[in-house]
Amino acid sequence: MKTARAMQKAAMALRLFNTRTRTIEEFKPIAPGTVSMYVCGMTPSFHPHLGHARTFLTFDVFFRYLKAKGYDVSYVRNITDIDDRIIDRSQKDGVPWNEVVSRYYGEFEQCAATLGLLEPTLSPRATNEMPCIIEMIERLVELGAAYETTDGVYFSVAKDPRYGSLSRRNLDELRAGERVAVREEKHDPLDFALWKKAKPGEPTWESPWGPGRPGWHIECSAMCKHYLGAQFDIHGGATDLVFPHHENEIAQTETATGMHPMAFYWVHAGLLNVDNQKMSKSLGNFKPLTEILEQHNPAAVRYLFLQTGYRKPSNFTLTALEAATKGLRGLYDALDALRDATGEKPVTVHCAIEAGEFDAFLDNDLDTAGAIGWLQTKVREARTSIARSPSAELASTVASTIALAERCLDVLGLPLSAQRAGFIADGRALELRPEHRLALRTLAGNGEKEDAALVDHIVALRDQARARKDFATSDVLRDALQNAGIVLRDTKNGTQWSLDGGR
Repeated sequence: MKTARAMQKAAMALRLFNTRTRTIEEFKPIAPGTVSMYVCGMTPSFHPHLGHARTFLTFDVFFRYLKAKGYDVSYVRNITDIDDRIIDRSQKDGVPWNEVVSRYYGEFEQCAATLGLLEPTLSPRATNEMPCIIEMIERLVELGAAYETTDGVYFSVAKDPRYGSLSRRNLDELRAGERVAVREEKHDPLDFALWKKAKPGEPTWESPWGPGRPGWHIECSAMCKHYLGAQFDIHGGATDLVFPHHENEIAQTETATGMHPMAFYWVHAGLLNVDNQKMSKSLGNFKPLTEILEQHNPAAVRYLFLQTGYRKPSNFTLTALEAATKGLRGLYDALDALRDATGEKPVTVHCAIEAGEFDAFLDNDLDTAGAIGWLQTKVREARTSIARSPSAELASTVASTIALAERCLDVLGLPLSAQRAGFIADGRALELRPEHRLALRTLAGNGEKEDAALVDHIVALRDQARARKDFATSDVLRDALQNAGIVLRDTKNGTQWSLDGGR
């Protein structure tokens, strides 16, 4: 296994696994110093879920790291705000389609902010892009690569000799599997809809083929071309989009523009299981992402996903989340100990110290798991060193380690401290369970204090008991706090408390 230093020496540039070539390639943008990236975004037809979190966290870290490397990044993440699933949900719930979009995309925006996702450069909505969508369909019809039927306009797969190259699918086998669903007017079972003519009760837009709406695939093709051009650097999304969505995007775009390839690098995030099963409402393991983030620490959820390579399948379990919470708390505890030793406090301006070994992991196909492991070791070793032999010279080195750690945390999209991560509560964030509040108020002899002030009071009582060596009382107070989900840390500046992220 390569050491971090050896990886740093070998990794002269960012290398990515390209789904189209099935190899890890050195990343070379079309225009030096700039990166153009398109990621397939939400189709807000239902609640956002953990799978969405896993995918968009991957590309958030990618976006952050590209910027940290000095690139000027144009990151486009679309919103598919009209498709079959949205219409189905509208009819099922008995509300207008745009209310479905507003509700569920609003949930996604809330979750994205909670998870610390940066805003993309652009977030275009398909329904605002009808002119460029219609223009691309017209071009495909003009080239003889698309044809009109009584129910819509279809792309002719036979017109693209490279069709299937991204997914490496056998076209004859695919055709055999599609025969039961073939419409007689389609020239080939694999031909797919570019425009769907109006049906009663569905939203429609005007077009040369009559009122209707676009197919899913053409929406992304048109938005890619409109905002990033006929060719751009990176196209991303979840693995389940490789076929048919991304395969069809390639066919449409490259046929319409005559340019190959459409995107030079195709990057796909692995899928997510919950308790080793596919997430599904029928299996009872589906929970809206909003509920997950209300019940568990969002920074710990992010940390959990970053511990698995982005291309690998990820398995979400409460046990794994508890372990991730503990690991992240350990990192913050070590970092806070360094701050205590040097008088450093969390800063908002991040140091640009060269983090060569950390970057070497991310240069190696965005190896966030290796980067986190390196960061944990670096901070832990610094904490051990200063505990053994504190000195002014060592304190200076530790201060540099703190700045370095904050830079690395920022690239990973993790908060810079336990407090910012929500582990350390203030009066607004802390809400004790009723039974814990009652127990602490009984010990405090005060039934009126608010939760945070109540905890402060119990901590002070414990400090007083320890000072007079009344360890029995000190232990009772400590245990009551622990039962309430409060973690104590004794420092030379006094006792600090924080929330247990697993509570």
